[in-house]
Amino acid sequence: MKKWIKYMALVCFFVFVLPVHAAAAGGGSGVLTADGNEVSVGLKLPEGKTETITSLRLQLRVTVQAGTMGEPGFTFDSKLKSTVKDAEVHKEKDGVYLVDLILSGKKDQDIFNGNEYAALGRLSVKPNGDEYQILVEIAGDLSESGEPVVKYMDAGGKEAMPALLADTGAAVVKNTRKSAFGQEPKLRTSVKKGSNAVMFQWSKNEEANGYILYEYDAASKTYREFKTIGSPAVTAYSMKFKYATLHMFRLRAYRKSADGSITYGTYSPVSRVTLPPAKVKGFTVKKSSKLTFSWKKTDGAKGYQIYSGKKKNGKYKLLKTVKKGKTKKWSTKKMNSKKTYYKVRAYVTGENGKRIYGDFSKIKAK
Repeated sequence: MKKWIKYMALVCFFVFVLPVHAAAAGGGSGVLTADGNEVSVGLKLPEGKTETITSLRLQLRVTVQAGTMGEPGFTFDSKLKSTVKDAEVHKEKDGVYLVDLILSGKKDQDIFNGNEYAALGRLSVKPNGDEYQILVEIAGDLSESGEPVVKYMDAGGKEAMPALLADTGAAVVKNTRKSAFGQEPKLRTSVKKGSNAVMFQWSKNEEANGYILYEYDAASKTYREFKTIGSPAVTAYSMKFKYATLHMFRLRAYRKSADGSITYGTYSPVSRVTLPPAKVKGFTVKKSSKLTFSWKKTDGAKGYQIYSGKKKNGKYKLLKTVKKGKTKKWSTKKMNSKKTYYKVRAYVTGENGKRIYGDFSKIKAK
């Protein structure tokens, strides 16, 4: 009875207490390796972790991409000394199962046994028929960057942290001798300068009935469907999003069987895109003892650039970079005696640190 109470307390701690955005150890990784109709599951020790790890929780999602399957099962590795070894399988919807793994042991029951790698066990999938494709991936919580997370606890039972599982690839169990439907599609995204419209382009799947586009939702930490393309011949789509925002997209094909059931293809790799800020509005230039530039704040902007030119439609040179997005005014005592033209644009910083610029404001002359 005491073991059961302790186990339930551990589950509650992992589910309700431990936040995903706590300080996380890095450098760990999950290892999923397909072998026939089984997938071996292991973990590499998070970078910097040297203490004994006695408890952890890891979730796997098993998704039928082609064909059908029964409920999967999980067998823990016989070398694990943990007192509690629990694997619960939940059916999320037709063809999708969540496998929840929890290990918990005493102070001397190190899951990694002093090594950098721990074999947790083997997941058995149960496909029906000769043609099938089943995706096994680490599920549960995701970090802000979209990477999967494992939750663990040290031997003292007081320190608990999430660890990012970087470079963790999914495993695919398949037998697709007669079909190329499950091949990984290629998704490309692009944005024209100053535009908030994202152009999606992907490779054609001759055996599909259509395609589904997904976007990562930070609030739910999942990819949500936002567009279904009902024709296999259509391989491009355009949609507007909010200016100055980062998005992560992926795509997969689908096809309908004669009985009305739907089979889904493999997801494309994630495509990331940062949209530029909107065009700066309310730009004015006033001249007295100094030259004062004013504009309305642009949502999401990290800064602004003011340009000057001798001719309205001629060449302009950078006059000033304002490195604060909240700033709406800048002044200088350096003034030209001749009529000069001015314009301003906002910018954001992309994932690679490169600036992404919006369109220029209306030109003003003084």
